[in-house]
Amino acid sequence: MGSSWPLGEMLPMKRMQKTVAAVARRDATLLSAVSCYETNYPEFARQIVRRAIDWGHVDPNEIVVTGSCTEAISLCLCAVAKPGDTIAIESATYFVLLQLIEALGMKALEIPTHPKTGPSIDALELALSAGLVQAVLLIPNANNPLGCIMPEANKQRLAALVSKHNIPLIEDDVYGDLCFTPERPWPVKAYDTGGNVMLCSSFSKAVSPGARVGYVLAGRYAQEVAVLKMVSSGATSHFFQAVLADFLSGSAYETQVRKMRRALAQRIARMSDAICHAFPQQTTVSEPQGGFVVWVSLPEQVDALALHEQAIAQGVAFMPGQLFSASGKYSNYLRLNCGNAWSPRVEAAIATLGQLVHREADRPSVLRSAA
Repeated sequence: MGSSWPLGEMLPMKRMQKTVAAVARRDATLLSAVSCYETNYPEFARQIVRRAIDWGHVDPNEIVVTGSCTEAISLCLCAVAKPGDTIAIESATYFVLLQLIEALGMKALEIPTHPKTGPSIDALELALSAGLVQAVLLIPNANNPLGCIMPEANKQRLAALVSKHNIPLIEDDVYGDLCFTPERPWPVKAYDTGGNVMLCSSFSKAVSPGARVGYVLAGRYAQEVAVLKMVSSGATSHFFQAVLADFLSGSAYETQVRKMRRALAQRIARMSDAICHAFPQQTTVSEPQGGFVVWVSLPEQVDALALHEQAIAQGVAFMPGQLFSASGKYSNYLRLNCGNAWSPRVEAAIATLGQLVHREADRPSVLRSAA
């Protein structure tokens, strides 16, 4: 329950096997072709443009295909900021984004974030007006770990804000297609008029983590991102870009994401119910609007890092809350992956974790201090 990945049984592996075989038969040269300069396979880029039609026009020249959404975000950070610069982030946010910022020698400024509506635009505006940040990095649709979706009015205001201050916004939209709303929520990129928003995503969560294909709609920074991609890792596999282009060209992808949305919503509800029964009464569970993780607030006296050590010893994994903050907040929070199908094993793991939380919550404070 630690890593935020769906299990293979939820992914379209049989369909992907057939697609891989079909593409290999149709154009075997894709298996041997390699280029450091042509990063994009044209048909894959066309599918990205087609999928954006609902919310706006995408210039194909701003597409840079990458090895993952994470690589796309890393390239964007390198293109718009330098060591020592400060990046505004949500609080809480995905810990890998914090690791990227740290690895690049940059600093993170945490923006207060509502568990249902996302980061405070007012707080971000104050930071931008004061010249405190050089770039913004957010997950507006199904934030990891909160699962919240930024309201459309806030997205419009955010796009206008970064345009006004001429600050780049790196938008992680990897969970956008897995939101539980009746209609797929638009990205902030839909409201971008000046090319300041750099939308990063991939198909790893819904189709194939192993394909390692992501992309960025890099706006006015496309040339810088393309050069960085070329010199850092060359082109992403044209073969797997062709495979994904085939998968995306018909109705298979929409069918897949509809199936996943229903299953994930059910699994999150089942997991949340089990947590409420197994954990102390002071526990609260987030109500994610997409994705497949839940954010759990434990009694204040519980230390998630100490709890993690005990849980691992009993074969139960989760992510401690401290990992999702640049300043070590959320010491009594944890994130659980709900991508697993419900089973006696999962049920037993939640029961074990609940027992450990009860034990930590009931320990006298003097013993916790000594520990």
